[in-house]
Amino acid sequence: MEIESKIDLLIKDLNLSIPANYKVVKDIFDNPYGYPALDPIRNEICKCIICGLYIASITLTNLLLERSLKYCLTIKYTKDNKKEDTNLEEVFIEGINKYDNNKAELESSINSACRQSLITKEQKKELKNFKNTFRNPYSHGSADIFKDIYIKGKTISIKNFNDESDFFKKCFEDDSNLEIPLRNVPTAQGLFITDIARENCFPYFQKVDVIIRQMLSNLKK
Repeated sequence: MEIESKIDLLIKDLNLSIPANYKVVKDIFDNPYGYPALDPIRNEICKCIICGLYIASITLTNLLLERSLKYCLTIKYTKDNKKEDTNLEEVFIEGINKYDNNKAELESSINSACRQSLITKEQKKELKNFKNTFRNPYSHGSADIFKDIYIKGKTISIKNFNDESDFFKKCFEDDSNLEIPLRNVPTAQGLFITDIARENCFPYFQKVDVIIRQMLSNLKK
C-alpha cells in the first residue's frame, strides 16, 4: 500500500473517531488539574482516546496513576517538613528519596497515600484493584489482560497446521461453538485486545481522574 493511501485511511479513521470520542472525554479534557507535573499526561491520555488509541490510553493512565501518587506524597512530605532557607534544588530531595525512587512500588505508594490521608480506604481498595486489572497486565504485557474473556472456537490438533492463517480459519470457523478462555490462546489475543481496551479505557481513566482530583484537593489542606 502506498504511503499516501495509508495516510488517507488514517485520516478517514480519525475523522470517524474524533467527534464521538471527544464528547466522551470532554469534561476531563477541558478541565486541567492546574498542576504542570500531571496535566501533560492527562492531556495526552485524552488525545489518545479521542484519536482511538485505546491501548495507549490505558498504558498512559497507568503512568498517570503512579506518577500522581508519587508526586502528591513528595509534595505533602515537603510541606509537612518545611525547612527555612532551602534552595529549590534541595527543597524536595527528602520527599523524592522517600517516595519517588525506583524502589517505590505501586502498592507501597497506595498504602502511603492512604496513611497520609490523601486517599480514603475505599479509594485504596479501588486503586489496588486497578493495579491488578490494568497496571500490571498492560504495563507488564501479561495475559491477565484477557482474564475472564471467552471466545467461540473449536478443539483441533495443531500438529497438522504449519500456517497460522490456516490454523485460525480452522479454529474459528462459522460452526465453532466451544467457549475457550482467551487467556489460554495467545495467538488470538491480538485480534481482541483493541476491543477490550476500547471498552475499558475511559471508565478506568475517569475513575483514576476522580481520585487524582481528590488527592490534589487534599494536598491543599
